[in-house]
Amino acid sequence: MDELMKSDSTGKYYIPNKCVRLVNIKQVVFYMKKGVEVLDFYASKDFKTNEDIMVFIVNKYDSQNAYKEWVELRNGK
Repeated sequence: MDELMKSDSTGKYYIPNKCVRLVNIKQVVFYMKKGVEVLDFYASKDFKTNEDIMVFIVNKYDSQNAYKEWVELRNGK
């Protein structure tokens, strides 16, 4: 059975293994402009640099089209 989480930040419920973590704020803004709902967000640390970061959680399925467009944009297509 999938674990259901409730966000302390948004109050929304989501299943973590059906979501992706976004840490690039430009990518988050791009997704939001495409209508992708942010389910959760929280402060964390960058594993490589130990710097403070914000993590945003979105549904993997709901963000598929935005992800494809994001990749094309980054690859200059």
